[in-house]
Amino acid sequence: MGSMTRRRSAVAASVLALLAATVVVLGGRAVPAAAAPSCGVKQSGAAAQANTAVNRACGLIGTPYAWAGGHGATPGITYGVCDPSNGAPDDCHVRGLDCSGMVRYAYYLAVGSDIINGTAASQFASRRAVARFYRSSGLDPLLPGDLVFYGGSASGIHHVAMYIGQGYMVEAPNSGDYVKVSPVLGYGDYYGAIRLYNPDGSTPTPPPPPGDPDKAWVDTFATAAVYASPTSTTQTGSLNQGTNYVYCKVWGREIRDGSQFNHWWLKTDPDTGPANQYVSAFSLSRWGNDEAKDNGGAVIRDCTANPPAPPGVAKFWVDTFANAAGYASATSTSQTGTLNTGTNYVYCKVWGREIRDGGQFNHWWLRTDLDVGPADQYVSAFYLSRWGNDEAKDNNGTVIPTCSGGTTPPASTYWVDTFANASVYASPTSTAPTGTLYGARNYVYCKTRGREIRDANGAYNHWWLRTDPDVGPGKQYVSAYYLSRWGNDEARDNNGTVIPNC
Repeated sequence: MGSMTRRRSAVAASVLALLAATVVVLGGRAVPAAAAPSCGVKQSGAAAQANTAVNRACGLIGTPYAWAGGHGATPGITYGVCDPSNGAPDDCHVRGLDCSGMVRYAYYLAVGSDIINGTAASQFASRRAVARFYRSSGLDPLLPGDLVFYGGSASGIHHVAMYIGQGYMVEAPNSGDYVKVSPVLGYGDYYGAIRLYNPDGSTPTPPPPPGDPDKAWVDTFATAAVYASPTSTTQTGSLNQGTNYVYCKVWGREIRDGSQFNHWWLKTDPDTGPANQYVSAFSLSRWGNDEAKDNGGAVIRDCTANPPAPPGVAKFWVDTFANAAGYASATSTSQTGTLNTGTNYVYCKVWGREIRDGGQFNHWWLRTDLDVGPADQYVSAFYLSRWGNDEAKDNNGTVIPTCSGGTTPPASTYWVDTFANASVYASPTSTAPTGTLYGARNYVYCKTRGREIRDANGAYNHWWLRTDPDVGPGKQYVSAYYLSRWGNDEARDNNGTVIPNC
């Protein structure tokens, strides 16, 4: 999940780590290994902010793991997300933290700012890092407060924890477990680490304020291509990595790397090539998605020569837990592209065909611009990381508005639970199935008396419910026999309301 990361094969990993942590071989004889130490700063040399973050993480010991926990608008303990595909079938009922949510919250408590949001993979790529370490360096360079990561590659990072010293870390390991102290090398795929503060407590500092009021000073984390305009794709030169000046900003084409992106372009004089070119604000070391600020945190002014402005249509920012197929409409089944996992913007929602995985489903579709494929396409709200069935909200909990002229849920629907997949028919008296309604929560419109459905145990029902099945044409009939909550010849919704006659 773009904003939520946990260890894959969590049960197997936990068992292996437990065996590794509890048994060593000494002289051919198996003996218990030393227990994990108490939580705290275990060695000197780290920044005060990092030491405080360790102590705040230690204060979270015993907090339940919750898949997607800790990824609200403000860092902190939240309910998780039920995601059976990631070994978290019940985590929407658990208040807690996942691995990246835990380190995010600990640093927030330590420094008072949300400095390391995102998934484990995006945290490793953070441009806030003042130092970066890899497996080949071992653990010797690490200091308390460093964030340690696991995975086979940078793009495959799936777990993060906080180093406390002497080879140990604080982690939120996996569903069913709790925040605890573990050995860093208890897992076999340690990838590397980042440091967020220099030992003296500093982050990369800006140069003294320039004398030219028309220039803003920024740090760039890599050498960046420059272009004659914010929409051009023909490179005209390069701006070297380091501290550079820019004049102003203009909205243009998106530059993206995974979940990190920027549409702002900065007018500057490059190190190679002609003057008055544009470089993407993606290359700024200190700021996040669609931000364009100088080293002091001031927003870089707009260019005055007829600058393109950001789109006037309101955007709503959402986290998606997996790459999602895009379609030209909310009812189409022909894929037109892909929206990558991570933090994405959407414009509005429309009601459409159901996307379902077991008991999880969504009929809302979100209009967006895909990462691969054309703009103004639709992705299912099923892929939202934070919300449940038939919900469509942004990361702050705001309900995403309905698109102008878009479809909405059918009027006068009644929600019912069905205990098994059920055949549907064109009428309450027909015996020729036309499709299937899946066993789960479904909506129906009304009821009609028809032929009896009866089982060997004597349970029966004559009522038939008009509905739109999962497979087959709309406006078909399913027997009320399949309602989970009610008895013979009853037809009520989940609240006990009698479903009206058609």
